[in-house]
Amino acid sequence: MRRHAIGWLVVVGSGGSGGCGSDPAAVTGDAAIGDAPADAGSCGARGGPRGLSRREVMIDGLRRTYLVYLPASASTATGLPLVFVHHGYTMSGQLMHDITGYAALADTEQIALAFPDGQGGPNANKAPWNVGSDLCPSYFGAPPTAMGDDFALLDAIEADISADQCLDRDHVFVTGFSMGGYFAHHAGCMRDDIAGIAPHSGGTHSLDACATAKKPVIIFHGLTDALIPAGCNDPDSTPVQNVVPAATAWAQRNGCSLTATRVDVMGGTCMVYDGCPEGGQVELCTFTNMGHCWAGGASGAGIYACPSYADATRLEWQFFKQYAW
Repeated sequence: MRRHAIGWLVVVGSGGSGGCGSDPAAVTGDAAIGDAPADAGSCGARGGPRGLSRREVMIDGLRRTYLVYLPASASTATGLPLVFVHHGYTMSGQLMHDITGYAALADTEQIALAFPDGQGGPNANKAPWNVGSDLCPSYFGAPPTAMGDDFALLDAIEADISADQCLDRDHVFVTGFSMGGYFAHHAGCMRDDIAGIAPHSGGTHSLDACATAKKPVIIFHGLTDALIPAGCNDPDSTPVQNVVPAATAWAQRNGCSLTATRVDVMGGTCMVYDGCPEGGQVELCTFTNMGHCWAGGASGAGIYACPSYADATRLEWQFFKQYAW
């Protein structure tokens, strides 16, 4: 078994793609609140900009921001799959764009991308997500969490993007790093409309209260992560007290065996769980000597990118195409 794994647009600026301390990629656009078409039959009618744009939506009276990336070659009438990419606690949507390299993949694979900003906005030092409670702790204690409605944010972003680009609503995915990884687990647990998830370097709660049935899940974690214990996800790492590792919990929930087929990848191993039902594949990729960073992240994009490992961005997209389509 071998594989890998409405809105306001504002002009933010331009420059080359980069990470911490470098100029952001060009972000362009200009539209007004309320310009979104009134119904799904008119998706793509607003015809907003291609490439990377910064946008705003209102959630419970609060301004929330995100970046959207739409491939220049995509017809607005073609329903594109959508991937939400969630950042860590002290990060931003822009940084996730720079680290993951998802935009280049979107151009070749024809994917719409959303890089939301956590509560507090893109310039906050700390921008948390609402990730539920009773979580696998970091080495410094319980992860911080926000109280706002981040599921409503997903809905608002999806509606806003659909004004400019028709979307394939059967293929909406959530990935995220660190606290964004916690959010990816939480979204997969609670949202039936999410077709698959890819948490990276973030834990979860017990999954006992999940509102969904089985869900395709690929998990990534560095084995020397000094912030979030690998044991939050990996059953072969040092156990976290009173925590069932997320890979085990998802395998049990999805009806998989607890045995797995090993696939070596650059700098680590992916364990593809055996006996999973259709629509319920589980995979865990761990990386030897990798700390708290995105595997295969862009070189020069800062401390949260580890370019010398297998590319998690491409691994998770291949997983989605194989097991969540």
